[in-house]
Amino acid sequence: MNPELLRNVWHELTLRRLIAMPLVLGALLMLWGSNSFIADLAGGFFGIITILWGTRQAADAVAAEVTESTWDWQRLSTLTAWQLTWGKVIGATLFTWYGALICLAVRFVALMKDHDIVPLMHGTLYLICAALMAQTVSFLLGLQSVRLRGHRTRVGTLVSQGIGIMVGYTALRYAGMVPGAEIGWFGSAGGDRLLEWYGIAVAASAMATVGVVAFLGWTLLGAHRLMMRELAYRTRPWAWPAFVLFTCAFMAGFPPSVAPPSGDFVSLEITERLAIAAVTAAGLTYAALFWDDKDPVMFRRLIRLYDAKRWREFASYTPAWLVSLAITAVLAILLLAFGGGGKVGGVTLWAAIIAGLLFMARDIALNLFFWLSPNPVRANLVTLILLGLLYLVLPGVTGFDDDVLFVFYPFAPAAPVFTLCAALAQFGFMTLLLVRRWRKRFVLAAA
Repeated sequence: MNPELLRNVWHELTLRRLIAMPLVLGALLMLWGSNSFIADLAGGFFGIITILWGTRQAADAVAAEVTESTWDWQRLSTLTAWQLTWGKVIGATLFTWYGALICLAVRFVALMKDHDIVPLMHGTLYLICAALMAQTVSFLLGLQSVRLRGHRTRVGTLVSQGIGIMVGYTALRYAGMVPGAEIGWFGSAGGDRLLEWYGIAVAASAMATVGVVAFLGWTLLGAHRLMMRELAYRTRPWAWPAFVLFTCAFMAGFPPSVAPPSGDFVSLEITERLAIAAVTAAGLTYAALFWDDKDPVMFRRLIRLYDAKRWREFASYTPAWLVSLAITAVLAILLLAFGGGGKVGGVTLWAAIIAGLLFMARDIALNLFFWLSPNPVRANLVTLILLGLLYLVLPGVTGFDDDVLFVFYPFAPAAPVFTLCAALAQFGFMTLLLVRRWRKRFVLAAA
């Protein structure tokens, strides 16, 4: 048996806890539940235990070890990265799963009278996978928070848990599309309807199940790869670009929900799907920008490896946000080729695409500018505040006036020359500040 999991079994599943959990849950179910309400109540308790409580335990799994000064011993042990990963993902949440499985069992029995066994089993497995995905995301982000700071922080744990809760809540909202998975408080009651994916009619239950299982697999792989980096294993840089490409392909299969375009398109369908993929890749670029390490030493290493033409090592140390940015740029070029002459809602597509890339580059330069400061502890927070000002507060002050909106957004109804000039000016200004800070901190200091 996995030693890390066995240690957590003895630590989490004490006799007092094993007795207390069913007594408390039984009392709550008898106090609030009725024969018609007991299934929804048990399902709601499952969501609360796994999504609210379980994500907290997962996000704090490694941070607690750092605080107790036992993490370094575990890193130096003979445990493999995979043993530590699933031993902590499952082990840290064992007690919450003990209560969650009790709730699922009560729900299953309560629904057996009016539902078939197969849909109930399908729905139960969906709920388990959705909760596991939320907890794994929290664990992965919690581990990265410890790696970046080297110690436990309350903000890091709260952010990791918060993102895990959002992932879990989203997955449980779509539980209503899977027969047997509705849990009342969270289910959207969409029913097993048909969805269109790349023009093919697919059952909503099948799409939801495939999606949650696939992304659970990706989060487990991400946690394992991050644990390998923590244990100083050398890894090949294929996982993140593969995840970005998979997510883009998955999301591009759904039909777009935008205003009907007009103008010249080589292929309207391909243009629409490329637009969805490009937006997805851009979103993952921003996520990786705030998630990944931006240590100045890493940049200097990349420059040395590039100069020495050691491409394999260069690829290994390339940050995830830079890989995502490259994929976004390739998709943007393809989008220009297939639909650059079109318009969407009065916005010239080719100008908006180029301006969008420039705005992304500006935001990245803004974040790097603060990371290269002498005290970069709050670089991400300051960047988020400034981006909030640029994208929300300042446009709101102008009343989101179409005449000046091109200054703040690439997809604004303005003449292409205005949109491009505004984006290029802001990108150039931030690039100048970034280059000056780099020279001041590293080039001039070394001289």
